[in-house]
Amino acid sequence: MCISVFAVAKRGGKVLVGIPETNDRWTSEWVSGWLMYSKEEREEQYHKKRLPSTYLWEGEHPDDALRRVMLDQLGITKFAASSPKVFSYLAPSDWYPGNHHWDLVFVYWVRTTESPKKSPWWRELGCVETKKLREEEFGGNGDLMRDLKILQKDH
Repeated sequence: MCISVFAVAKRGGKVLVGIPETNDRWTSEWVSGWLMYSKEEREEQYHKKRLPSTYLWEGEHPDDALRRVMLDQLGITKFAASSPKVFSYLAPSDWYPGNHHWDLVFVYWVRTTESPKKSPWWRELGCVETKKLREEEFGGNGDLMRDLKILQKDH
C-alpha cells in the first residue's frame, strides 16, 4: 500500500510539473517505493513527468507531508492549500502475484505567489500548459492526472 500527498499548483491553463533528477533523496525521502523497482524501472521514473509529491511517513499527517513537498522539493515557504481531496486506486500487485496493491492519495490544490527555487531534485520544473500534457508522460500517475481533470479531454 502506498499513501501519497500531491501538490497541484495551477495558474490559468498551466500546472506545475517536473521531471525528477536522478538523486538518492527521491528514494530516501519522497518515493521510497522506487527502491523496489529494477534499475531499469527506476531509471524510467526519472524520465516521467510528475506533480510535486511524496509518500507519507508513518504517523505523519498529510498536511505535514504537503509542507515537506512545498519546502523541500520546491523551496516555497508561503502558500495556501485547499483541504485535501482523497483518491484511491486498486490494481493487481506486480510484486506479489495474486494480491492487490492499494494507492491512497491526498491531493492539495495550492496557491502561492512564490516561484519554485532551482534545486538539484528536478531535471525540469515549471508551469506547463495543460493542453500540452499527455497521460502517458506521467507513468503510474496518469490515472490521477486524468481524474484531477488536469489533462485535456482530447488526450
